[in-house]
Amino acid sequence: MDVIYYYCFLFYKNIVKDDEPYATTVWILGFGEGFFLSAISDIISTKIFCYDLIKYSMLPIIGMTLLFNYFYFNKPGRAKKIIEEKPVFFSNHKISIVLTSLFFIILSSSMFLGAFYTKYLLETYCGK
Repeated sequence: MDVIYYYCFLFYKNIVKDDEPYATTVWILGFGEGFFLSAISDIISTKIFCYDLIKYSMLPIIGMTLLFNYFYFNKPGRAKKIIEEKPVFFSNHKISIVLTSLFFIILSSSMFLGAFYTKYLLETYCGK
């Protein structure tokens, strides 16, 4: 997670030129992970119980991931330590960029594909 945090931080600091890249990185990671976990829980509840979760059930999941990321990365000096260490996957900068991009593509697509797959499960297995 440190590598993803580092490259997300670099994106918001150097490319977007955000005035608060530390906070923005925590928010983006929290929301992305929250949407992904919400999609997974919606698919599981539909597949097992034929129950489509209401969209308000996403809010506590997103809130928990936001809090988790906030407390994890805002420990005294943790975020600055990550930035100073410059972590990478497999000691390769390019692989780190590709894997971080893939991570965010999967998180972003889960917001949309999770809903389509849940609808498919409801129509196919639950007759709704």
